[in-house]
Amino acid sequence: MKQYKFFLKSKLVLFIISSFCFGSCDDSAKKDVVFKTSIQPKYIDTGKSLGQFYFFNQVRNDSLFLFNVFNQSLEVVDLRVDSIIHSFKFEFNGLNAVNDISSFYFHNKDSIFLAEENSAIVLVNGKGELKKRFTDLEGSLESVERAELYDNQPSFRFSSQLIFNPSQDELLLYFMSFDQTEKRKIFASYSLNSGESRSLPIYYPEIYQERRLDLSKLFLTSATMDSEGFAYIFSGSPMVYRYSYSENKVTSVEANPPWKKTVADHIPFGEMSTEEKQAFMADNPFYYKIYFDPYRNLYYRLSSPPRPNSYEDDFHYVNYNKILVSVLDKDLRHISDFFLPKENIYNVGFSFITSEGLWISYNSKNQTDEQFIKGDLITIEEFVP
Repeated sequence: MKQYKFFLKSKLVLFIISSFCFGSCDDSAKKDVVFKTSIQPKYIDTGKSLGQFYFFNQVRNDSLFLFNVFNQSLEVVDLRVDSIIHSFKFEFNGLNAVNDISSFYFHNKDSIFLAEENSAIVLVNGKGELKKRFTDLEGSLESVERAELYDNQPSFRFSSQLIFNPSQDELLLYFMSFDQTEKRKIFASYSLNSGESRSLPIYYPEIYQERRLDLSKLFLTSATMDSEGFAYIFSGSPMVYRYSYSENKVTSVEANPPWKKTVADHIPFGEMSTEEKQAFMADNPFYYKIYFDPYRNLYYRLSSPPRPNSYEDDFHYVNYNKILVSVLDKDLRHISDFFLPKENIYNVGFSFITSEGLWISYNSKNQTDEQFIKGDLITIEEFVP
């Protein structure tokens, strides 16, 4: 396949950011750090093969894996040349059929895990051949373990990819609360070897407890893997958590952003009307994504400040707003915050880490060419503790 090299050469936008105190100076975990950071356009040439059908992604060694829902395929982009170099195709019908893919994890070309909505995990190889289907996910839990989790079916929609523990060959299952107000665990780990699951000591933030939550829009989650565990956040809480595989425990930090809390920061109880949802989204910060940067041993959390009196039909306030990048070190110490210099530009839901830095896609209003997926590359050029 022909490789198209496309990297927009333009004047770098340089900005220096440092820790600051905007109502969070009492955060004892925060320390002063200065970054020299640059931002420049970086477009991915798709050959018009992806369009708007990329929903979730994974990055490894500067290879970007994108699941193309329309073509039922996993596209591989070489981020060094910013173009598609390979495509793994899967079948809609027949013995190797896979359907309603909601997430994936690329382990290697012989082991690609696909989530079929919330009903099964399918293991296929690079030729699209079905090797195994794991279906009895709820039945994999003993009754005592199952009672410690919320009653709903497990979901895979808590990250841009499936969370996989390679040391134990385990996949994570997410159990949402919906209208259940009691405190229960929300994650279980499913063993691909034994077919059994175990609950993990992970709960919703305290401000979520004893509340019926609308988890479809208002209270999303994000998770990112590191070498020994995974970090995760909830969109309605400034807390950042990390679960350790070896220690089977959670550590956390309250990484408060540089803005004041609003009156509507109180999480509503019970069902909400569309108008109430809009008001809550506009009047509150939204903590959208967290990423681990293995090249610099840092975590980045992407969020947006409150935007009172605004209204967005699709509820995606974070994509029509300023974007704040909160930086934490490998020990979850909150070391700095900085705003990206562009506003009303990004689709934070489609972003990832490369060896060069953090890449964020433009939102739909700014995707004007079907040939490319347009976005910006944010690089940290200097890290001074």
